[in-house]
Amino acid sequence: MRPTLPILTTLAALAALASLSRPAAAETVVQERFGCHTQEVTDRLFKLVMAGDEEGFGRLLHVSLASGECRSWKLGEEVRLESRTMSYGCLALTNSQDRCYWTPLSAIEKAG
Repeated sequence: MRPTLPILTTLAALAALASLSRPAAAETVVQERFGCHTQEVTDRLFKLVMAGDEEGFGRLLHVSLASGECRSWKLGEEVRLESRTMSYGCLALTNSQDRCYWTPLSAIEKAG
């Protein structure tokens, strides 16, 4: 027996609803950090810091901030957490529709 069209339509609608992401969580910036639209740029910046390459870090951050690829988060800014990995979260201002910026989770998580 083959499923009827209304059943297939209902199943397709349920699948579409299930694929929608959950509402982004509201957070507050607790540590000033930077974030970038691509996780690779954020990761590269932190690798430069960890390698002690302050000059390389400064150049890449300056260019990335000027181009709009990255931004700085200020203490107390209200953000929404759209996605996360083990160490990064993709943050956006709660009152904007801007793309999110991959930022270390330490920006929104209190130490301790």
